[in-house]
Amino acid sequence: MLAIWRAAVEQFEQGNDFVLATIVGVAGSSPRHLGTRFLVRKDGAIVGTIGGGQFEAKVQDLARDALKEGMSRRAPFSFTGQDASSSDQLCGGSAEVLVEYVDARDQSLREVIGRLSEISLQRGSAFFFTPMSIPPGGQGRVEHLLTDGSAWKLGGFPGEELAIRAMPESRLLKPAQLLEVPGLQYPIFLERLRPTGPAYVFGAGHVGECVARLAAYVDFKVVVLDDRAEFASRERIPEADEVVVLDSFENSFRDRSVDEDTFIVIVTRGHRHDKLVLEQALRTKAGYVGMMGSRRKVSLIREALLHEGFTLEDLERVHAPIGVRIGGETPQELAVSIVAEMIQVRRSSEQRKKV
Repeated sequence: MLAIWRAAVEQFEQGNDFVLATIVGVAGSSPRHLGTRFLVRKDGAIVGTIGGGQFEAKVQDLARDALKEGMSRRAPFSFTGQDASSSDQLCGGSAEVLVEYVDARDQSLREVIGRLSEISLQRGSAFFFTPMSIPPGGQGRVEHLLTDGSAWKLGGFPGEELAIRAMPESRLLKPAQLLEVPGLQYPIFLERLRPTGPAYVFGAGHVGECVARLAAYVDFKVVVLDDRAEFASRERIPEADEVVVLDSFENSFRDRSVDEDTFIVIVTRGHRHDKLVLEQALRTKAGYVGMMGSRRKVSLIREALLHEGFTLEDLERVHAPIGVRIGGETPQELAVSIVAEMIQVRRSSEQRKKV
């Protein structure tokens, strides 16, 4: 998403109108999830994707129309039959896309998108509201509100305070969702900007370094921790949101917030350090705990923890040996397998929240 916001800022700076196309409704199977968007420039070039194929081509056609007419629209799509651009059968669901015309002279929206770009770059948090005042299949004007929920607001629309009060409690908030707001005649599309995580990577060696870089690339908020200053440095791992030099692994989570959305990756330099971190990790509510090691090493640590009072249920939380089984050997290959498993868990958690 950062690439899209950066491209939008660039279009504003160049004085070029453009279109943002966002999936705002999904029923059944769809090429992409709620909140997926792409940007269409005046020359037809795009940044991002909403699924490719015939679906994306049709949205691009609507984007070109929006640029000619200077008008936004809300477009329904049904995925049945066969994609004319390939031999693939379509997935059988439906989607609704907000095709938003953006006038480069709109200073208010320029401020909103500029802040969105900053928040995404800094891996910050915010709430992005879009009232669905345009009826399905209709045309009109789009408004937005960007806020942290309390201290600041950019943009706005009639009834915004009702929408803010209608937000679900934090644990029920999804990355994107439609809100029915008492007192408003139309739903509100709410997006929660928040990177996944934090993902605590214990161990800044070769594998930890690669895990941190790849995890940051797929939008985890990454914190790397090690007791070796020569390894735990921003110069080695500039992609990490934070790099911490620990006094020792005995106090791995001191002053650290850990909840069900936290990922813990244990890839330290040795058996003793791994066991120390794992003991502490199992006393937290972390949604993902993974530890690198051979099956023999994992078995030995499991046996030791059972003797120390941990239960089988505790140990079943641990992904060990860590990662998806792809036969990786190099640090880079091992990082791919680990981050793939993290993505798998993240998507599973998102699916549970949708139920």
